[in-house]
Amino acid sequence: MIILQPRPATEEYGELAARACEAASRRREPALLSYGYDVDAIDALSLYARAVAAGDDAAYWEQPADGRVLVAIGAAISMAPAGANRFSDAAAAWGGLVDGAIAADRRDIVALAGFAFAADGARAPHWLEFGDGAMIVPELLYRCEGGRARVTLSVMVKPGQAAADVRFPAARLLEAAIESRSSRPARIEQADTVSAEAWAGAVTALTSEIAAGRVEKVVLAREVALRSEAAFDETAALSRLRGEFPGTTVFAFHRGGVCFIGATPERLVRVEGRRVRTMCLAGSARRGADEHDDEAQGAALLADAKERREHELVVCAITDALRPLCCQLDVPAEPVLMRMPNVQHLATPVEGTLDHAVSVLDLVERLHPTPALGGTPRAEALRLIHEHEPFDRGWYGGPVGWIDADGNGEFAVAIRSALLRGGEARLFAGCGIVAGSEPAREYEESSMKLRPMLWALDQS
Repeated sequence: MIILQPRPATEEYGELAARACEAASRRREPALLSYGYDVDAIDALSLYARAVAAGDDAAYWEQPADGRVLVAIGAAISMAPAGANRFSDAAAAWGGLVDGAIAADRRDIVALAGFAFAADGARAPHWLEFGDGAMIVPELLYRCEGGRARVTLSVMVKPGQAAADVRFPAARLLEAAIESRSSRPARIEQADTVSAEAWAGAVTALTSEIAAGRVEKVVLAREVALRSEAAFDETAALSRLRGEFPGTTVFAFHRGGVCFIGATPERLVRVEGRRVRTMCLAGSARRGADEHDDEAQGAALLADAKERREHELVVCAITDALRPLCCQLDVPAEPVLMRMPNVQHLATPVEGTLDHAVSVLDLVERLHPTPALGGTPRAEALRLIHEHEPFDRGWYGGPVGWIDADGNGEFAVAIRSALLRGGEARLFAGCGIVAGSEPAREYEESSMKLRPMLWALDQS
């Protein structure tokens, strides 16, 4: 049984409510009130399952290896930044909201956010619940890091509202019962949106563009559609992903009965004060059949000129974007291997010190999309993606993460992901196409990247 009951009315809460009412009346617009308190740690996934079973929108964010998890339920306020300026618009809206917010601890003011890969993305019917972007201050936020757990309840207080009338809608979420569901084996049918032959043709066309000098790299993605006799169980899939892939960021955004879910190894950017961290991730190989084979595969990846060139494009783009903002930037001269259960990547962790405080959303706008998900030069690569991918990426490859009142936060790149709607699922995986790319090899790499989500959703 999960017990996260709100504290009884306290003097601190009464003072905060009065301040929020005064702020709303003075500014003549609603003011955000966030009330946080420490709790005993619980099974965060069970809390998420409770919200989904109750029909609430919710989000889940976990880095199992670091012991960090967030669960967001409901929406005290939801913003929908759209278009080419969606990141700067989100940052401006967040700054305005935070300026008028009331909380005993500013760290309790947190929003979870996700964005489409492209400015004109998420237009297909199956992406309509998500749109270009969503930035949500949840009614209830559960956070646990380093063994310390905390709940934050949030509400928008209206001008003229009396402090005694301020209530947190999240109370109903805490009292909702978890609906028990029995799972049963279900047959799943799988089909590519684009045939293997057509996809190979697109790879060949892109390598011709590269040979002609019009572009250096383009990331071409595949979409695979699954149809199941039973609804896909997102909670079971999350449980599998966090258990099998602890080194990833496991995430889920459940909106309007549709869920975007994944386990991504790729950090876009993390900001803590003036410290900034990112991960350059590009270049892939399979894991070996045994320890000797695995070492051989890793060594071959490190020595592969084509994979190293693809990786270096990402390193250069990210460091070029960050260097003007940093007084110090550490960029290792050589990549290392990031080993996942099914695949290994070339990885270069980059850390720096910002010249001055910069919002994580400002850095997201500066970095996205990196050559790891788009290509380079960026504009030409995005044009070719639009030309050769006959489907809507939606939030696949876009930034998903969180931000606090001081602009600290973290966003990951939403790869190794799927969109779930009842018994239908759409899975996505991409490959960097550069000079020397071979269609058969790239197709196998994309298939390798699809396996974690296929495994997580398997109900047989």
